[in-house]
Amino acid sequence: MLAPLAAAEAVLSSKQKELGVALINIGSSTTSLAVYEERTLIHTAILPIGSEHITADIAIGLRCPINLAERIKKEYGNANPANFSSKDEVDISVLVKEEEIHDDISVISQKYVSEIIEARVEEILEKVEHEFKKIDRAGMLPAGAVFVGGGSDLNGLIDIAKKKLRLPAARGEARNTKVIIDKVKQPEFLTALGLVIWGDNGEMTGNSNGFNLKSNFNSLFGKAKGFLQKIMPK
Repeated sequence: MLAPLAAAEAVLSSKQKELGVALINIGSSTTSLAVYEERTLIHTAILPIGSEHITADIAIGLRCPINLAERIKKEYGNANPANFSSKDEVDISVLVKEEEIHDDISVISQKYVSEIIEARVEEILEKVEHEFKKIDRAGMLPAGAVFVGGGSDLNGLIDIAKKKLRLPAARGEARNTKVIIDKVKQPEFLTALGLVIWGDNGEMTGNSNGFNLKSNFNSLFGKAKGFLQKIMPK
């Protein structure tokens, strides 16, 4: 199942789908989206760019290892350079030590890192905007854009999205179900939560093509079990 379709089950309301809304899932290597209007799915797309590309840009810009770049992005990243001045700096010596990196890097400019992030985020949003133009919905979705996925947790993203897409924008929240563990409400888990809801509603038992997930899984499991029994020593 396409990631944004699954996440929509946990995040979007019937009212949003009725008015017109886009759910945008920013994953590690891809960004996928689903557009709804009059409670009908009208467009989907998968774009070959995601949050790991932002990490790679930071690693190149700061000339640092990729694992350190990921830490910097998560702990100090911001997609809006307007929030900083050229004098805003942050000491990352603790991160360097924790990652066991033998490097002289210790202080970085937050504005510079933010400019690196902004450039890649704008590229992602430009591609999203291009998909909206294909269906004549650019700037024309009253319920706006809802962001999910690990990449959507980036500070400043929503502000940039509002300007770039010319739409209301917000991070997705688990609205359509109650969860016991708060961690499940985080953006990166909303797709998995949506799959659970979708399956619980019986949608995964079959479709018009006669596909039955449960029976196919049982058949595959049976074949795997038989193969293992053949190769395992007796």
